[in-house]
Amino acid sequence: MRSGVPGAVQPLPDEDVRALGFPGLPAGTPRFRPEDLQQVSGTRFAAAPAAEPRPPELRAAGRRLLPVAQAFYRSASAETAAALLEVSLRHPHELVRVSAAASYFEVTTNPVRAIRALAHGVRSGDPLTRDVAAHALAHVDPGNPALVKLLASRTRRSTRKRSRTSLIVHGTWARTSAWWQPPNGDFWRYVHDTVDANLYGAQDRFEWSGGYSDAARALAGNDLSAWVQQHNLQGLDLFTHSHGGSVAMLATHAGTRVGRMVLLSCPVHWPQYTPASTLVGSVVSVRVHLDLVILADRGGQRFNDTRIRENVLPIWFDHFAAHDPDVWRQYDVPAML
Repeated sequence: MRSGVPGAVQPLPDEDVRALGFPGLPAGTPRFRPEDLQQVSGTRFAAAPAAEPRPPELRAAGRRLLPVAQAFYRSASAETAAALLEVSLRHPHELVRVSAAASYFEVTTNPVRAIRALAHGVRSGDPLTRDVAAHALAHVDPGNPALVKLLASRTRRSTRKRSRTSLIVHGTWARTSAWWQPPNGDFWRYVHDTVDANLYGAQDRFEWSGGYSDAARALAGNDLSAWVQQHNLQGLDLFTHSHGGSVAMLATHAGTRVGRMVLLSCPVHWPQYTPASTLVGSVVSVRVHLDLVILADRGGQRFNDTRIRENVLPIWFDHFAAHDPDVWRQYDVPAML
């Protein structure tokens, strides 16, 4: 981390855009009325917006989705793009509806359907759908009650002796998720058994609120720094996911020394979130192509900084693939670290 020059954030890597053949659009999108977008798409949906589309809407959307998508690719404009979002809000798969709703808010004069779709998506049993919905909803309606249920609070006492070790730092909304928690979380167990036997596993392991705000991350960064000092763990390795990486970066600015920082699917918000270069031994980023949660977060996909070693998995869209033990085995992620 002692050499290299930070570069600009690249929200959409050029090679990913080319691979999808996605048309370019000018900046500055006007807003459209839903009824006008439905006229452009050649269909008419129910006037009363609902969180889930009704069977007649699903059938109508199914008939029109391909022609509307072809019209967008044939003649890309703000109007054809917004019409595609209008139809996609009735797609049979909730992940598609939630992804459409994440952008629909910015192109419509009536965002009610989008907000309801996102609030409903927050309750999804699919982690990717839930996190895309939660990140997008937090942008447009941070006080929405649906978000409160994703946050939890627990207090634990320390039972472990001080030692040099490594630690997992979870991301937004993940405080109560099982994957990172010792001793039975699948990712915790995989890292402990396969990658680093010194992975911290006591009851008082570090956790933060998982709140979606700069304030929540700043408080967490300060708390992580205090936790490290309390446990005398200066120089520990950090395995971080999503905005857990942002928390880890802020902790280094509070004086925490890190040996190796592993950023798994970390949104790029440069220079707001950067590691303190003199206090970090090495930084490795592992991500997928066009992570949907990072898109909903409005973050960059790739660190354009020679001090951060980039590794792109041959996987598209899945924010959680980066902490999937099967993915680590299949693509030998430990060798990337």
